[in-house]
Amino acid sequence: QTPLIVRFSTVIHERGSPETIRDPRGFAVKFYTREGNFDMVGNNFPVFFVRDGMKFPDMVHALKPNPKSHIQENWRILDFFSHHPESLHMFSFLFDDVGIPLNYRHMEGFGVHTFTLINKAGKATFVKFHWKPTCGVKCLIGDEAVIVGGTNHSHATKDLYDSIAAGNFPEWKLF
Repeated sequence: QTPLIVRFSTVIHERGSPETIRDPRGFAVKFYTREGNFDMVGNNFPVFFVRDGMKFPDMVHALKPNPKSHIQENWRILDFFSHHPESLHMFSFLFDDVGIPLNYRHMEGFGVHTFTLINKAGKATFVKFHWKPTCGVKCLIGDEAVIVGGTNHSHATKDLYDSIAAGNFPEWKLF
């Protein structure tokens, strides 16, 4: 076993926003190994919006609320996606049934980066890490999300906190 710490967050909306909004869930994992610390970031979808890192800031600006009105504008989102068809794959995950995880404990995780691992023989292999929750994957559908979000906008964080406090520690298998 390797000691680690994990931070979960929504990607598009600011801290304190309802956790039932259709929004990719991000996470950061810091592994504390004998060889040093290793950081890994990911989200709950197996694909990412863009392949070219130079497009990332434009994607963020398209998805974030307007800085003047603080309102998210659908035309900005659709404008970005219409000019970057490779984004449609992740967009389809966002609006699929997996778009709103029940909570963080029932959420899959997928590393954003692809790594090149080299074995002792010098053979390189491309690797993308995946986390699978041992308690299974569960999501909310639209009507359920409205009810849950209206009852407690921090339901996923509360579920995680309460589970840990009760000694029911979440667990994921890393592949």
